[in-house]
Amino acid sequence: MNRIPMPSASGLPGPRFLRRTALRWLLAPAFAKPGLSLAQGPDKAGKPADTPAQTSSTPSPASGSPELDMRLRLRLENGIDLLDRLYWCPDLNIWLDQSGDQLRAFYEGRRNPPWWSCANAVEMLIDFMNITGGTSHDAALAALHATHRTNADHMPAVVAGLKKRGQWSEKDDARLHAKPRARRSTREGYSEFCNEYLDDSGWWGIAWMKMHLRTQAPPYLATAKAIHRHMADHRLPEPDGGVIWNLEHKPPVANAVSNLLFLNLSVQLYGATGEKSYLESARQAQSWVRKHRLYDGTGIVDAPGHSGDHWTYNQGLWAGGLAALSEATGEAALLEECAAFLNGLLDRGDALTTDGVIREKLSTKGWDTALFKGVFASRLGQVLQCVARRKSQPELADRLRNVLRASADSMLKNSTGPDGQFAMQWEAGARDQEYNYNTHLSGLMLLTAQVR
Repeated sequence: MNRIPMPSASGLPGPRFLRRTALRWLLAPAFAKPGLSLAQGPDKAGKPADTPAQTSSTPSPASGSPELDMRLRLRLENGIDLLDRLYWCPDLNIWLDQSGDQLRAFYEGRRNPPWWSCANAVEMLIDFMNITGGTSHDAALAALHATHRTNADHMPAVVAGLKKRGQWSEKDDARLHAKPRARRSTREGYSEFCNEYLDDSGWWGIAWMKMHLRTQAPPYLATAKAIHRHMADHRLPEPDGGVIWNLEHKPPVANAVSNLLFLNLSVQLYGATGEKSYLESARQAQSWVRKHRLYDGTGIVDAPGHSGDHWTYNQGLWAGGLAALSEATGEAALLEECAAFLNGLLDRGDALTTDGVIREKLSTKGWDTALFKGVFASRLGQVLQCVARRKSQPELADRLRNVLRASADSMLKNSTGPDGQFAMQWEAGARDQEYNYNTHLSGLMLLTAQVR
C-alpha cells in the first residue's frame, strides 16, 4: 500500500441480483436512488427503497434496545447497498475507485479497483453475513475470487462490456489490434491476489481466510496459504528479519502494517490447519514488533525508528493479533497484554476525541488514510468478541462497546453526506469533509463492529 489509489484491475461479467426482501424497503431508509447491487439475493424479489434517509433529528432509542439494533442493522444494509450501487462493476466483479459506470475509464487506464480497500470490503461483507446469518454476498465474492485469482488478462470481458453499452467503436478495434494490451488485477507474474506490496497481499490473505472459515471451500484456503508463502519468502536479510513492505522499494524496508498483517494471517492459518509452522510465523512477527520496539508506551509506530506516528489501523492490528494469538494458544497473558495496550492507547493516545469518538489525528484527508479508522473499529469489534468468548476483561469490553457506540452515533448524526455516503471524519464539527469509496467503506466497517 502506497497511501494512494493502487493501479490494478480487471474482471469478468457477473450476475446482478434483486433485493433480498420486500420487508427491507418497507422499513429501511434509502441512501440513494434505487438500483441493483451485488448485495441482493438471487431468488427473492422486492421493491427498491424510495423514502428519504434518516436525519440527525430522528429520535434515538435507548442504547442496547432491540429497536436500536434493528435500526443500526438497517442502516448498515442500506449502506452496503449504496457502496455496491455506486462502485461495483459487474463486468469486472469488483469495485472501482470512482462512482458511476466507469468501465470505459477503466479501459483507458483512468480508473482502477482500490486493491487493498477491496480486500477490506470482502472482509466486511463476510462479517456482515456471519452476523446476520445471510448468504446474500457469497456468490458475488466467489465470482470476485474466481475472476481475479489467476491474474489473467481480462481485456476481452472489458471490450464485451463496452460493446454492450455502445461505448466501443471501429477505431477502438483498430487501436487494440494495432497495439494489444492486457489489463490484469495486478502486474503480470503475480497470482492468488499477491503483488509487490506485501501489505496489500496480507489484507487479501485475511479476507480469503475468513471466507474459507465461513464456507470451508478449499480454494480460499489455498489462496490464503499462497499469500502467506509470498510474505514469508520476502523478509529482510537478517536474523528474524521482518516482512518487507514493498518489493520494489530500494533499499528494502519492513514496516509495522506488513508484519502485523503477517501476525494476524499466521494465527488464522494456525487455527484452521493446526500446522505449527504457522504458529511459529505468528511468534516471529510478534517478536519482530517487540525487538524493534514499535510499541513506544502509547501506541504502535509505523516502522522501526519512527516516533509518534500512531496510525489507527496499526493499533487495531496489534490488538487483534494479540487477542487472536491468545485465543489460539490459550495463553491468558496475551489477552492481558492486549487489554493493557488498548487501555493505555485509549487513555494516553490520540485515537479518540474528547467525546470518545474514533479519529485519525495524523490525517483528516487522503485516500488510504480514510480507511484506517474502519480497520481500527473492526479490530476493536474482534477483540470484543474474543473477550466475550473467553469471559474475560469485562471492564475492557464495556469500554470498547462505549467507543464503538459513541463513534457510530456520531458518524450517523454528523458525517452522512447528501447521497448517504459516510464521511472521512466521524466527530461533530468536522470541516472540509471528503466522501469516497474508502470513507464510506470505513463507516460500514464501524457499523459492522457495532452491530456484532
